[in-house]
Amino acid sequence: MIKKSILFFIVIFSISVSAQRRKQDWTENVKFSVDPHFKVMTALGDNFLHDALDYFYGFGIGLNTNLYKNFGLGVEYTYFLANIKKPELFGYLGAPSMNNFDWYVFHKDKITEDLFVEEVLGYSTYRMKSSFLDNSGKFSEGNGGINFGGKAIYVLDAEGVQEIVLGGKLNFYNAKIGNQNPDIEKYYSKATLLNISLAYRFNF
Repeated sequence: MIKKSILFFIVIFSISVSAQRRKQDWTENVKFSVDPHFKVMTALGDNFLHDALDYFYGFGIGLNTNLYKNFGLGVEYTYFLANIKKPELFGYLGAPSMNNFDWYVFHKDKITEDLFVEEVLGYSTYRMKSSFLDNSGKFSEGNGGINFGGKAIYVLDAEGVQEIVLGGKLNFYNAKIGNQNPDIEKYYSKATLLNISLAYRFNF
């Protein structure tokens, strides 16, 4: 009976140690980072945002989690401002602001000891607001669309804690504005947005 009990505890201990070792091997790849950033964004092509507004500019922050090997998840929030280029197109509204969230998956590639590249694919949500010029209220519009792009990452220290990140991304904007004329509907509701970002990344 004693021998069986000892054997049982040895088996349980071995399984526990093996499971813990596998858990440690998996969690060794889990890393986190925070990215305060500055972004400039402009609409491309023939659409309402390109014709009515100047480029967007803003500040924000990103959070990233490397989950398994070189794959991970991230989210970025940016608060944008823009100047009106053509008031006759934009209407009886002041200069707009935009709250933007980018949710994405990423894959990281090592180029050299100090240089890495991340490929990014995800989904964006937007909320653009403008005040009426007579201060009677605010116009608000929500929308979303996919995003994809890449980031070049340069390591600043030997420990790999601090990095500079230069990013480029295409965001697809879809405001779901309806019109009987499909060309007018497309002009006012859809746009491709190019944004360039510069960030300081802190890994922990």
